[in-house]
Amino acid sequence: MKGKNNITPIDVHNTSLGILEDIGIPVNSERCLKIYDSIGCKVDYQVKKVWFTENIIDNALSVARGSHRIYNREGSSYKVFGDNNLLFTSGACAIKKRISKGYYKDTTLQDLKKFTILHDYLDSIDIIHTAVDANDVGKARLRIAMAGVVFKNTDKPCWFLASNPGVVEKIFRMGVAIRGSEDDLRNKPFFRIACAPDSVLGFSKDEIETLLKCSELGIPTDCEHYPIMGLTAPLSVSAALAINNANFLCALVLKKHIDPKNPSIFPILAGSINMKSGEIITSSPEIWRYYAAGIEMADYYGLPSSVLVSSESKDLDMQLAFEKVVGIFISTSKGANNIFDSTGAMDSMNMASMEDSLIENEFILTIKNFLSSKVAEEEDYDLELIKRGLKNKMYFLDDMHTINNFKKFLWDSELFIKENFNRWFNSKNRTLEKRAKERARKIIDNHAPRRLPNRLIKEIDDLVEE
Repeated sequence: MKGKNNITPIDVHNTSLGILEDIGIPVNSERCLKIYDSIGCKVDYQVKKVWFTENIIDNALSVARGSHRIYNREGSSYKVFGDNNLLFTSGACAIKKRISKGYYKDTTLQDLKKFTILHDYLDSIDIIHTAVDANDVGKARLRIAMAGVVFKNTDKPCWFLASNPGVVEKIFRMGVAIRGSEDDLRNKPFFRIACAPDSVLGFSKDEIETLLKCSELGIPTDCEHYPIMGLTAPLSVSAALAINNANFLCALVLKKHIDPKNPSIFPILAGSINMKSGEIITSSPEIWRYYAAGIEMADYYGLPSSVLVSSESKDLDMQLAFEKVVGIFISTSKGANNIFDSTGAMDSMNMASMEDSLIENEFILTIKNFLSSKVAEEEDYDLELIKRGLKNKMYFLDDMHTINNFKKFLWDSELFIKENFNRWFNSKNRTLEKRAKERARKIIDNHAPRRLPNRLIKEIDDLVEE
């Protein structure tokens, strides 16, 4: 991406190689250090650090290119990461829920079920994440219980976080139970598991061994580092991206050594620092510049890209709309393949809202409609169509070309006001929030996701309780 900062993918790649060759990557796992050693990396077991040669990185990248599929629960349909496709993944791991203006509560497994049902209904959402963390479940089985709830309430592809290899093993066993065999699950994966390391350079033991376990079991996986410009990364888009990329390449070498076929998605996540308060910022122009540079980096490697779009807003307000729409539009117009945290997430990803999910669904549908360049079928040349309409008292309203094409060509909103003042003034729900709340309630009450057989539900519940 060339501009004021002259950021180019080759420059970022070379800086990343400098980190990998000169600085080294902290890897706090004896087992993984031995694997890196066997590959030919320089390893210091005392300080727990790994150094890479350019040749080792090139070998890993040579088998990492291309698009890949993620299937639905039954394996009967799939979505494609890459190939100019645009996918949307729901919000993830919020720790509180917005009830109404000024009222919030801790989230529960029941909330996760409701959010999953809502996102299962929304056509705009292609992949379902764990929208909220359940505060009513102990930490030891939190991620396992959340995966079980999601599996039972959607047929769509899923995306999870795992805190350690044991969680990966349990989710994998759920997937095998649903599919019937390990081979079927490996051939048609219907979920991804990400290791989500801290924002610093390097990996803790659980982080890198989580990625290792996914690779051993054939589960699509990647690391999702989150550099914070001004705190854990320099105040530089290119330098922050280079740190993220060095972590990504370190993980890629390990993953591809274990499972060369394990598909990759280039993660584009970043924050910056509020110098007045010391708090993390998740949505601002410097972060949007990072998105654009990251998408070009993914293209340079020939990998699908996934951008996390967030907002600092604590309510359903103009700030939320502005930050989410700008973030989504910049990412999609630059060619992102997946928008992560696209619905239901606010307050720097810490809060979820049913109403926000539906409002942001409207944002997504609007942008999808704009980018799709939908055109009406050309039954006649434009000039003949114009001549015909101008002879008609109704002009083009009752023309067969209009009748045959309006459902496809015209975008229709379920929530935004598209009526005149009097109709709006006399309606029951004048505000967008009220319309979204009512719509969410109806969906939760009436939408029934495709149910798993009782024996599989019991097997999943047993794994959670095990």
